Amino acid sequence: MSRQSVALTALVAAALVALAARKVDAQSGCLAPNDTSARIVSYVAFILTDTSLTSVAARDSLGINGVLPSQIAPVTDNQKCAKIVTFFDHFEGVTRPNRRVYAYSIGNTIVAQDPNFKSGEGTPLMFLDRTYKLLQSHMVF
Repeated sequence: MSRQSVALTALVAAALVALAARKVDAQSGCLAPNDTSARIVSYVAFILTDTSLTSVAARDSLGINGVLPSQIAPVTDNQKCAKIVTFFDHFEGVTRPNRRVYAYSIGNTIVAQDPNFKSGEGTPLMFLDRTYKLLQSHMVF
C-alpha cells in the first residue's frame, strides 16, 4: 500500500470515528437551545417573576420558589438527558430510538418538552422532580 493510500485510509478512519462520536452525543437526547426552546425559558421566567396567585401557587407546587430566571439552565449532562428521554418513552408508552427533547433545570426541577409529542393541539411542558417523576404538565404552546 502506498503512503498516500495509508494516509487516506487513516483520514477516512478518523472521520468515521469523529462521526460516530457525534452520533453518540446526538443520542444523549437533549436538543441544543434555539428559538423554539426560548419560549420554554420565557414561560418559566414568567412563572418565576409573576406575582399573581396562580404563578405563586405554581412556584410552590413545583418547588422553584427563590429560583431566579438567570438560573434557568439547559440540561447538558448526557445521563440526565437519557433519563428525561426515558421519562417521555414511559409517559407516551412508546420507545422512540431517536427521541430528542428540550430540557432545562430550574433549581432541583426540570422542565422538558418533546417537540414531536403532541397532546391534542399542543405540545406539553413536563415538569419533573430530581428523580425524573412528573410533577405537573402545562399546555402552553
